[in-house]
Amino acid sequence: MKAVTLQGYGDASKLTLVHDAPMPQCAPNQVVIKVAAASLNPLDTKTRNGELRWLAPRSFPLILGSDASGTVARVGSEVTDFEVGDEVFCMVDANPSPACNGFALSGSHAEYVVTRADTLSFKPDNLTHTEAAAVPLAALTAFQALVHKAEVSPGDRVLINGASGGVGTFALQLAVALDAEVTAVCSAANAALMRDLGASEVLDYRRVDFCEQPQRYDVIYDVVANRTFSQCCDVLTPTGVYVRNVATLAGFCFPLLRPAASLFGYKKRFEQVWVEPRGEDLQEVADLLSNELIRPIIGQIFPLEQASQAHDLVERGAVAGKTVLTIAE
Repeated sequence: MKAVTLQGYGDASKLTLVHDAPMPQCAPNQVVIKVAAASLNPLDTKTRNGELRWLAPRSFPLILGSDASGTVARVGSEVTDFEVGDEVFCMVDANPSPACNGFALSGSHAEYVVTRADTLSFKPDNLTHTEAAAVPLAALTAFQALVHKAEVSPGDRVLINGASGGVGTFALQLAVALDAEVTAVCSAANAALMRDLGASEVLDYRRVDFCEQPQRYDVIYDVVANRTFSQCCDVLTPTGVYVRNVATLAGFCFPLLRPAASLFGYKKRFEQVWVEPRGEDLQEVADLLSNELIRPIIGQIFPLEQASQAHDLVERGAVAGKTVLTIAE
């Protein structure tokens, strides 16, 4: 099958288009998807350049890609919820069971990919495969951060730091769908998009430091992770929550200290989220997409053959929204 393979850690020149990659095998709890489109995430570029090698070492050649939208081509003997021909999308995890380090196994930058059935959701009818491929990892990250960790409620004041990226655009829309009042932090060039997606206020990070403003927030979602909990404490409400995607030592230690802190009346929380490929969460996202309460923002589309150029674009952070690779659509 056709696939883009990574031949070793390094820059985008380590990516090679091949036409004889082996077809993925299917365990009893897995399905094989014929991929129509897949997206590119910072996770892919960080895996490629070796930034994550100590957390999740990989062997080569490796096929990257955590998002897929396409058609079920094969189902394992234990799979009952999906059948051949179903149009589905998912955050891929090629591991038959979740890895102990929490890292899903990629593989969607290819004509076919294998994943566990519990990662899947049916593709919303109102989205093309290209649009659906832009959703899973980014939307799940935002959903799990805001719903499971921050527990956003109607009327909450939510700040999204890094609101114009793939995760940020979904986080903004999800918070609005949850009836929160949202402040978006991004560059001035993306201010119009942020307002179009429902932001009540837009702060240009080049001109305004949100940590020095008088406004107080119930939730600060630090998507770009360029702030710390201590820097944000003064702009959190007394029961406010600071959430970030990037794991830190403080993020592991603070939950252990929270019971003691609460005894002294300290209610502010630090949460960190590592996205999990949960089909039930993705189905909730799919319902929001079907009802047009959220939508994917696609910055650029490349054919699979131009994966190297797509990697360069994502690594530079050059566009708002998601970068998508078309494969068979």
